Formats: sequence, structure tokens, C-alpha cells
Amino acid sequence: MTLDRNVAPQPGPPRPYHFPHVARRTLDNGLRLLVAENHNAPLVSVRSLVRSGADFDTPELAGLASLTAALLDEGAGIRDAVLLAEDLGLLGASLGSGADWDASFISVDSLSRTFAEAFAIFADVNRRPMLPQASLERVQSERLMELIQQRDEPASIAGKRFSNLIYGRGAYGNTIIGNPQSVARITVDDVRSYFATHYVPNNGSIVIAGDVNTESALDTASRFFDDWPAADIPPRPEVSPKTFESSRIYLIDRPTAVQSEIRIGHIGIARSTEDYFSLSVMNALLGGVFNSRINLNLREKHGYTYGARSLFAFRRQAGPFVVSAPVRNEVTRESVTEVLAELRRIRTGDVETQELEDTKNYMMGSFPSSVQSSSDIAGRLLDMELYDLPTDYFDRYRENIGAVSKTDVEHVAQKYIDPDRAIIVIVGNAEQIREPLGTLGMPVHELDIEGLAIG
Repeated sequence: MTLDRNVAPQPGPPRPYHFPHVARRTLDNGLRLLVAENHNAPLVSVRSLVRSGADFDTPELAGLASLTAALLDEGAGIRDAVLLAEDLGLLGASLGSGADWDASFISVDSLSRTFAEAFAIFADVNRRPMLPQASLERVQSERLMELIQQRDEPASIAGKRFSNLIYGRGAYGNTIIGNPQSVARITVDDVRSYFATHYVPNNGSIVIAGDVNTESALDTASRFFDDWPAADIPPRPEVSPKTFESSRIYLIDRPTAVQSEIRIGHIGIARSTEDYFSLSVMNALLGGVFNSRINLNLREKHGYTYGARSLFAFRRQAGPFVVSAPVRNEVTRESVTEVLAELRRIRTGDVETQELEDTKNYMMGSFPSSVQSSSDIAGRLLDMELYDLPTDYFDRYRENIGAVSKTDVEHVAQKYIDPDRAIIVIVGNAEQIREPLGTLGMPVHELDIEGLAIG
């Protein structure tokens, strides 16, 4: 039998997969505990979820949630920053913390034999961080340097201006790490107030995944956290996206740029949408994976870019839908035209059966590899908690992807993609691209890197 290397082999049936059993316990103070055993390796991943993130930042204190999270490893309980790092190192454990738009996180990864000792340190970081003034000054200095560097990065400028144009100065309109003015304004009292307000048990969950005994892990977590007093939680700020009656271009000049950073999109939809799986498949077809339409068009067919992609930023409230691509200056207009054409095409229902099946097979086939390690499982459990997903969500993930039809793809594309009301942000050499962009038949507004109108 001769092997035809010009024909790709057909995918086999998906291997059986079952997400680990998850045991749950809710303490009297409202803290939710989740444990999933995974004995593939002698490792344990512990995660703390705080259901407050950068969405609670004000325009004046943008970056506060992120700075608060960054200070959590600067000493806790009886350990200063040095002793904290030394003790974790002796246990073979690593500590992390951070903030996203909708939540803040604390993590500890340890060997299973040192889990109890590492968890004790994890509890101190959650409940008794020092949040010292000197550390804030150092982290602020580092953050300000990062923000200064981003002023010379077209991709960062494009992303910031795109979000700000959609959301204004309210929730989701700032950046997670803030801006130079807001970061410099934050005091240690602001940090400690944010921590005291949001890092409370009835605003959080703790996830333990790995080589542990379920009941023993639940009892350990309960012992460290059951006397943590609950507190009132402030209402979540509502996003206030702007509406646009027609598409428009916002041009930001970077005279030395040899590429244009393009962002095209509009408001999207919250993670809680009933159309999540249909949207995920549709976006994968459109621009979510390497073989997607937008990437094949701009990269493979025309050679305009090394990579282009589309994304629905699923958050607790409606995040943005955005197509992003860095392209050569001289093909900026053509790239915008091709992206808009692909947005219109996906809305027509022009989807080949094989194209759809290949996309779904890729998504279903790659899913098990994303939930293998204890860290993977802990991360998925955080998603389950943050977005209130059903308990069988991950067991049914592939089934739900496989059920998406061409009709579903057309339906969500028409419902959630609107190329006639998109904002187009372009950061590039204005002298080279201004005139060609003017032929697209939509207004061109010029901005500086801070978003202020020019002229």
C-alpha cells in the first residue's frame, strides 16, 4: 500500500476524558473550598480566587488591584519578604499573585510531601500580608518604568487606545497596570484599603488540585480559614461601553514605525452568554487559531503579516471583540479591507462542512492536553468558580463543541459581529498611511498616544 503524503490523515475518534471529581465545602464565613485529586505526579497546586480585580479600579487609581496583588509576596505573617522566599524555597514551593480584569489570584505550587507547610504560608499571604511602604515604592518604580517603555511600543499603544475608545474611563477602559499618573498617585493606604475591602472570605474561593487526600485537604483548608471574618462586599462597577453608529478610523502617528499595529472591533459579550460554545467555534474559524480565515488571508495569501488573530475577551461583563494584526505600512489599507471582508463573509453562512469539522476536531482534540497537570486543573476550577459554570462543564466541553452547527456559526456571527459599526485603531507612520486610509470611505480621526485629538 502506497502512502499518499499529499493527503492529511483523518483524525481518529476523541479519546475518552473525564475531569477529576471535585469535592466542595462552604465555610460559615462564605469561603468556598474545592478539591480535585490528581495523582499523576507528587505535586499540589493551590489557588485563591478573589472576585474583585481591575474592574474596581477608578480612573484616578488605575492599577490599584494589580499593585495590591504584586505586594502580597513582600512579607506575610511573621515572615518578611526574604524569609518568605527562603522558607518557600526550602519547601520546594513557589508563590505567585496577580490581578486580572475580574479577579485577583494567589497561587502556591508545592511537592505533595510539603503541602501542609506550604499551605500554612499560603494562608498567611491570603490573610496577613504586610504590604510594606518600602516595597510599594520599589514596585511603583518598576511599574512606572514598564509604563514608560510601553509608550514606545505600538502594540501597547493600540491596545490601550482601543479599550479606552470603547469603554471610556470607566471599568475595562483603563489598563490593568494603570498609567503613569495613576500609579504614582497610589499610596500604601490605598493598597491596604483595597486589600481589606476585597480580600475577604465571602468574596473568594480556594482551589486545591493534585496529589492529596480530599478530606484531609478540605480539613486543612478549613482549619486555616474558618475563623476568617466575613465582610460586606461593594457592588461591582458596571461597564459603560460607547456606541458607534458607523465605523471610523483612529490614527496614531509613530513616525519611525515600519509596521502598522491594527485593532478592529467593538463591544463583545459576557462569559455567561448561552452562545459561548457557538461563539468559540465561530471565532476559531474566523481568527482564533493558526489556520483561521483572517490569518490565512493576511499571512498565507497576501504576506501582509506574520500573524493576525481575532478574540472575544470573555469577562464577567461584556468584554471587547477585537481583530489584531501588525502589518507592513504600505499594505495597511489593504489589510483593513481584507479584515472587514472576512468579518462580512463569516456573517453570510459561507462555511464549508470540512472547514467546520476540522476546526471542531482541533478544539476537541487539544482540550485534554490543557487539563493534564494539577496546575491546569486548578486553573480550570478557578474558571468554574469565577464564571459560575455548571459542575459537569468540563466533562461536557467536547460534546458542546461538537454540537455546534453551520447554522449556529451563522447565527452568532450575525448577532455579535458588526463590521459596519467597528472602531479601527491604527498605530503607524501617519505620513505613509494617512492618504490610503482616507480612501476607505470612513472618517479618519488623528490622536496622540494619550488619546487626545490632534488638529
